[in-house]
Amino acid sequence: MRNRPRLFEPRVSPRRRYGRIFAAGLALTLALRPLGSVAQPLAAGKSKFFGAASKSDVFRYFDRYFNQITPGNEGKWGSVEGSRGQYNWAPLDRIYEYAVSKGILFKEHTLVWGSQQPSWITSLDSAGQRQAVEEWIRRLGERYPLMALVDVVNEPFHAPPPYKNALGGDGRTGWDWVITAFELARRYCPPQAKLLVNEYNILHSNTETSRYMALVALLKERGLIDGIGIQGHYFEFRGDIYRGSTYVYDINTIKANLDRLASLGLPIYITEFDIDEQDNDVQLQQYKIYFPIFWNHPAVRGITLWGYYELDLWSAHPYTFIIDYTGRSRPAMEWLKTYVRSPFQPVVVGPNGVVNVARNPVLLWHPSETASQYRVQVATVSTFAPATIVVDSVVSDTSLQLTPLAANQRYFWRVAGLNEYGSSDFSATASFVTGDFVGVTEREEALPRGFELAQNYPNPFNEATVIEFSIGTGCHVQLKLFNLLGQEVTVLVDKWLPAGIYRTRLLSQALSPGVYIYQLRAGQFSKVRKLVVAN
Repeated sequence: MRNRPRLFEPRVSPRRRYGRIFAAGLALTLALRPLGSVAQPLAAGKSKFFGAASKSDVFRYFDRYFNQITPGNEGKWGSVEGSRGQYNWAPLDRIYEYAVSKGILFKEHTLVWGSQQPSWITSLDSAGQRQAVEEWIRRLGERYPLMALVDVVNEPFHAPPPYKNALGGDGRTGWDWVITAFELARRYCPPQAKLLVNEYNILHSNTETSRYMALVALLKERGLIDGIGIQGHYFEFRGDIYRGSTYVYDINTIKANLDRLASLGLPIYITEFDIDEQDNDVQLQQYKIYFPIFWNHPAVRGITLWGYYELDLWSAHPYTFIIDYTGRSRPAMEWLKTYVRSPFQPVVVGPNGVVNVARNPVLLWHPSETASQYRVQVATVSTFAPATIVVDSVVSDTSLQLTPLAANQRYFWRVAGLNEYGSSDFSATASFVTGDFVGVTEREEALPRGFELAQNYPNPFNEATVIEFSIGTGCHVQLKLFNLLGQEVTVLVDKWLPAGIYRTRLLSQALSPGVYIYQLRAGQFSKVRKLVVAN
């Protein structure tokens, strides 16, 4: 066994020692870094990351664009322990140190995989194989205490390891060896590290998605898994155009299976996304088709590109890069610089799929992260052909009350988020059919004439409703919701307000169907009304 540097001598717990060393190193790095050099990755400030894979000697422009890093080969067992008991940690150390010093997320790839494993593992008996796997996972978990995510088992369907019987084989569940691998990862990896399973060729096949869901469910019911990995290579969705391939998997099937996986209640990570196209315009076109499917999905918590730089690529797919060897961005990268910084696609609340709504309905949608304004369109046809658009407005709120539309007419509407970088994609299209009545409208007088609490609209409601009230003079205002037992459910307003007309929105997400009371107290004024949350 080679003599290890003093840094790794086992006088102190490796986990504690390495954590202290990196914390001190990080503090020194940040202290010495010029103020103007702090990078702002494209997804800075967002709730999901935009990352990439990288070799240990290639970080070109990395922190300018990405806030998550995955080692390409350096984290694989065969790369680290080529000879039993002799560990070459240096390349993986460098990637980890880079991540910590830059404040970006580090994801280990991978603990158990039937490819790129140590060749010596097959010469051991079952007990020896089990001991070696456990030792590998223990050492890695202790060495990298700040890792954020880890691919525990990679490609269980396509590349099970030859030592799987040492981990329990198929066993009673059919996946006992995977369960054992996750149990070891849970035992030895840092407590904050999210444990993932990772596989390819899933979403385009209903059968494979169902099979993957069953495996994830086994792990979830045992509390062993924290996220679902989908590799997201281009060949999982269609053939490379430059190779003359013609197959194209159905995009609606891909989207539907992504929703099915999301129904398991775990975050989803696109772990190895790429578009292997030689022609710049074709690569850009395909990025615009496939990247938004995942980036806009609420269950997807991050996307990792697999091959962003021309000198650091998967050799079988030589045109996945989006930055060439001179440092020049391909058009797909120029598009990503704006697209990733733009708001996420908004999610419509309502009205949607309902009939006999007021001719002047209030359109409601959830806030979109990083959006400062919203563009709302209403049309008489679902294609939003220019001649059919009757409303095209930009607002700062997450609701818009329309002026009266035609009676007994079906309308379609959608909304996009806006910020200084551009526009999100439009939301999914919603629709409603008007009745022959006009609902509550904004009052035109500058100040209200007195105090009033209006009936909420719509009522009953499924997803959201608007409560309007007016105050004749400035005072402290409370607007509360109670159940029929008189128990307080939520406080909608509790502050001093100047005279005016106000609206507040109530979502049904945390409410059970039934009747509720809402009460306005403003100075000496008090009034209650009933509202109904529909099934």
